[in-house]
Amino acid sequence: MARGAAQQDSRPARTALLPPGIARSRPLHRWVRSALLLFITVSALDAVRLVLSGPGLGFGGRDYELLLVALEAGTFAVLTLRASWTWLPLAALLVLLHPQVNPGSYMVVVPLLLAFAAYGAALPGLAAAFGIFLVWQVSWAVNVSVVGPQFLWSYVPLSLVLLLPGLVLRVLSAQRELDRVEIDEGRQRTARALEQQRLELARELHDIVAHDLTVIAMQARSGAYSGDPGTMKETLDVVGDSSRAALKDLRRLLGIMRIEPGAGLARDASAAAAVDTGRDLEEVAAALREVGFRAKTRVGGDLSRIPEGVRPTVQRVLREASTNIMKHAPARTGCALAVLVDEADIRVEVHNDAGPGARPGLPVSGYGLLGLRERVQLLGGELAAGPADGGWRVGARIPLGPAAV
Repeated sequence: MARGAAQQDSRPARTALLPPGIARSRPLHRWVRSALLLFITVSALDAVRLVLSGPGLGFGGRDYELLLVALEAGTFAVLTLRASWTWLPLAALLVLLHPQVNPGSYMVVVPLLLAFAAYGAALPGLAAAFGIFLVWQVSWAVNVSVVGPQFLWSYVPLSLVLLLPGLVLRVLSAQRELDRVEIDEGRQRTARALEQQRLELARELHDIVAHDLTVIAMQARSGAYSGDPGTMKETLDVVGDSSRAALKDLRRLLGIMRIEPGAGLARDASAAAAVDTGRDLEEVAAALREVGFRAKTRVGGDLSRIPEGVRPTVQRVLREASTNIMKHAPARTGCALAVLVDEADIRVEVHNDAGPGARPGLPVSGYGLLGLRERVQLLGGELAAGPADGGWRVGARIPLGPAAV
């Protein structure tokens, strides 16, 4: 049961300088979007008012200035809604501004657009927008500006500096997203580990309680119908032995639950090493004989070759199959139990014949074979249960290779 909790995290360590996902676009915060839309709406309405009813903006004719205002508003709108496409209206705006000797406030507005795009746009879109702006700066400084190319020595580095806050926020946002994903994955791994521990605990409890209590119930039932004092004493002895065995297993399980994970693994290993498959086979057959079944056993191969980690599962297969015989098989039925070891596999087979009479009904959980199949599959094996030769057969195959250790 401590095995699931002791599994180590096998995720590769992160070695990248920047967090993954930094190149993706990311939406601006809703308050930032609202502020930008409010700003551009008020600014555009005021500019239109000046163009239509006042002295204008000082860039040229009315139609030209209205087109400038429309492109500026459209660029901000695209920035707030689809930041990765900001380069497209920005390119049109810069083409329209290129003939202006003095672009005025647009020399501030365009770097402001790029500063927000540095956070929200995907890196290819940001690179396109900034590249277009650099080409425009060089062309405008060389061909149009009265200042000349020396203007570039100050304005280009300033434009780069304005990108830094957005880029830093982009890195922090990507790291936060990565941390959130890792926290969620950690919670999911913890939940899966707890679920696995719960299932293993349920299997252990079922394996401990079902077999011994079934023996107790069967012995108590047969003792109730017997008037022979000797038989009744023998029945009580079996009930006592089964009760003590169940209590011993329950104490072992509670001990594993109470101690530290590392010690729990050591306790599991020592308990597995103490399992004697041949003795278990004979004990299960003896329990079947005590409640009236004709049980035969067969051993094939060297049982000492069974790995210590597999022995408890072999034991559980024998016990669960015999428990089902006690619960469901007709009285005085013949049954055969076999543990066979060959070069590649361990095979556990339990078969009971059909016979006269019917076994009185006992409570059935339906979880026994399900838990047993999970145990066998964890070791790389397979379990089959179903009708065979007029009776019922439970068979398990577990490989002797590394998967079984």
